[in-house]
Amino acid sequence: MIECREHPRIPIELRVLFSTTEQTEIRQGTMFDISAGGCAVTSTISMSPGTGVQLLIHATDLAVPITVHSAAVRWVKHGEFGVEFLRLTDLDRSRLQRLLHLARPQSVPQD
Repeated sequence: MIECREHPRIPIELRVLFSTTEQTEIRQGTMFDISAGGCAVTSTISMSPGTGVQLLIHATDLAVPITVHSAAVRWVKHGEFGVEFLRLTDLDRSRLQRLLHLARPQSVPQD
């Protein structure tokens, strides 16, 4: 199957806090992949496609968490859900780019 994503996904394991636009209660999940346009999260919380969410991404390589002020759940499958990032501040977008750079697998030189 050919991958048709706009932004390549990078495998990663990070703690993420999130809330929905309907409920302000803060929930926790584990992000297992990320790209410039979104991420995938595993959580015990049931989500539905189209749900609006806000995320706080805790990356150990960054001094300050990345805040995604507006995002939307795009798919849900067996305790996992995919999120599209809709709005980040310029500073948070810069932090996201830094995280993507740090998390990107480094190619190994061939002899």
